[in-house]
Amino acid sequence: MLWFEMKKVFCKFKNRMAVVLLLIILAAVSMLTMNRVEYVGSDGSHVSGILGARSLRAEKNKWKGEVTQDVLEAVVRENDAINRSPDSKSDKIEELNKAYAKKQGFSDIAELINSAFSEWRDYDYFAIDNISAEEAKSVYERRVSNLKQYLGSGEEAFTDSEKDYLIKKYEDLQTPFYYEYSDGWSALLQNISTFILMLALVIGFLVAGIFSGEFQTKADAIFFSSRLGRNRAVLAKMGAGFLIATVFYVVFVLLYTFIVLLALGADGANCPIQFDMWRSLYNITFFQAYLLIVTGGYVGTLFAATLSMLASAVTRSTATAIIVPFVVLCAFPFLSRVITLPGICSFFPDQLLEVYITIKDWVLVGLGGKVVDVVNVLIPVYAAVCLLLAPVLYKVYRKAQVA
Repeated sequence: MLWFEMKKVFCKFKNRMAVVLLLIILAAVSMLTMNRVEYVGSDGSHVSGILGARSLRAEKNKWKGEVTQDVLEAVVRENDAINRSPDSKSDKIEELNKAYAKKQGFSDIAELINSAFSEWRDYDYFAIDNISAEEAKSVYERRVSNLKQYLGSGEEAFTDSEKDYLIKKYEDLQTPFYYEYSDGWSALLQNISTFILMLALVIGFLVAGIFSGEFQTKADAIFFSSRLGRNRAVLAKMGAGFLIATVFYVVFVLLYTFIVLLALGADGANCPIQFDMWRSLYNITFFQAYLLIVTGGYVGTLFAATLSMLASAVTRSTATAIIVPFVVLCAFPFLSRVITLPGICSFFPDQLLEVYITIKDWVLVGLGGKVVDVVNVLIPVYAAVCLLLAPVLYKVYRKAQVA
C-alpha cells in the first residue's frame, strides 16, 4: 500500500515537473556556490570555480598547521614585506591584484588578525598593516578581552547569566586554531540554507495532495468503505508523505554537498568555524556546523511537510496545503522584520532553515534557570512537535466524512 501511495504521487505530471525543477535548482545553486571560490593569479588575473579552487588550495596549504604565536608573527612580517613591494604601492588595479595574489595563502589568518584588532561592530581590513609582529601574538587573548569590554560597555542588554555564558564559551574555545584550505566548506555553508529552503518548498508541494487527492478525484467513498481504508490505508498515506520528505531531503542535500565538495575540495572540515565567523559562540568545526545546519533543515522541512499534509487532510484542498509551507518558511521571516519581538521571532519555524545565520549571531534563551543557545532548543522542540502531529494527522483523516 505504501508503494501504491508513492506511485500515486509521482504519476501526476505536475509532481514530475517539480522534481525536474528541483534538479535545475540543484544545478544552478551548485554553480553559484562553486563560483564563490576565486583565485588571483600572479599576473593579476581572476579564476573561479574548480580551477580557482585547485590553485587556491595549493597556496593556502603552504601555511597548513596550527596557527601558533610564531605563525601569527610570520604572517604579519610577510604581509609587511609584500606591502613594501612596488606592486602594493602602485595605483594600477592589475599591480594591486598581483600584490594580493601573494597574500592569498595566509589571507584567512590575516582576517583573524584584522578581526582581533578591529572595533567590535566594525571590521578593519587594514588592521594587520598597523600592528607589529609582537602585537599579533595576542590574537586569541584579544578575542576574549574584546568580548568582555563589549559586554561591559552596556551597548547590549544581556543579563549577568548571559554574559557569563558568552564569556565561558569564548574561553572554552580551543586554541591555537588548526588551519588549512577550507574554502570548499565555507562556500557550501554560505549557500546551503538557500538550497534547503527551495528543497523544503518543493517537498511541501509533493506531499500536499496525498490526503486531499481522494476527495478531488471523488474516490473518497471507495477509499473509506474498503476494509483497510480507515487504518492501514491512512498509515500508508502518512508513510508515503514522511518517506518522500526524508528521502528527497537526504538525497538532494547529499547531492549538493557531493557536487560542491568534489569541485572545491573537502579540505578543512576540522578547521574551527571562527575562520568564517570570528565572533561565533559555537566552538565547532566546519563539518560540525554542516551537520547542525543539515539537521535543523531536516526538522524544519519535516515540520512544514507535516503541516502541509495536515492542511490537506483538514481542508481537502491541495492548493491550501501547498500554501502552508510557503507561509511557514517564507512569510514568517517577513513577519519577523515587521514586528519588533526578537524573543518570539527567534522561535519561528523558519529559523530551523537559518541555522547558519544563528551560528553567526548570539541568540540566547533561558531554560530551567540555565542559559542556552536557541539552536539547541529549536531542533528538539520542533522534532517533538512533528512526532505529536503524526497521531493528530492519523485521527483527522481516519475520521473524515465521505462527501
